[in-house]
Amino acid sequence: MDAERKLKDAKELAEKSDKLKTEFLAQMSHEIRTPINSIVSFTQLIREQLEDKSDEDLQTAFNSIENSSNRVIRTGDLILNMSKIQTGTHEYNPINLCLCKDVFHEFETQYRRLADQKKIDFEIVCSTKNSEVFADQYSLIQIFINILDNAFKYTEKGLIKIDFEDSDNGSISVKISDSGIGIDEQFLPNLFSPFIQEEQGYSRKYEGNGLGLALVKKYCDLNNAQINVTSKKGEGSVFEVLLNKAG
Repeated sequence: MDAERKLKDAKELAEKSDKLKTEFLAQMSHEIRTPINSIVSFTQLIREQLEDKSDEDLQTAFNSIENSSNRVIRTGDLILNMSKIQTGTHEYNPINLCLCKDVFHEFETQYRRLADQKKIDFEIVCSTKNSEVFADQYSLIQIFINILDNAFKYTEKGLIKIDFEDSDNGSISVKISDSGIGIDEQFLPNLFSPFIQEEQGYSRKYEGNGLGLALVKKYCDLNNAQINVTSKKGEGSVFEVLLNKAG
């Protein structure tokens, strides 16, 4: 009985530690996000006031502040989301969702704006009559945001395309393809490992922490979705997510 009691106490201590960890990260995320949002808001206000007076260098500075602030907020969100998954505190609420209306509509405008800024094509093609799936809305949105963030980060010219179509096994296939830098075949087995990136060290060209795709895989597992990746170095990548149709 003594051993059983010790095991129970250890389990309770571990659960309490996980809860404290998540609460701490949530508080830190809030403490970081609040001042950063103020910086972004006031920077945007100053930018608008100086719109007809600022030169190219000042516009570059404003862009740098905005991009850096968004990067800090994004990193905080990724760390918090990963913590929730690892501690089992993510609230999983699967419902019937329309991919077009309930998922992609949430972020389509921002990516079209980004495509215009980068001067690349952005297409969404729906070849299925019914795009309703059974999944958790928050985690599903995060899956596609993280994949699209990478597609836009690593694509300097050409096309980013989203295809909705019916798959052979009765699920819905969502393919996100890009004409970016591609992924080395030898790195593909490590693609969904946290904190691992193809380029390492301070000399790497692209920023990131290696958490985005790790979360994508965990969110896919959470929703009983399958993810496949094909890529060729220098030619681009295709991420395919297979989702269960709504019943």
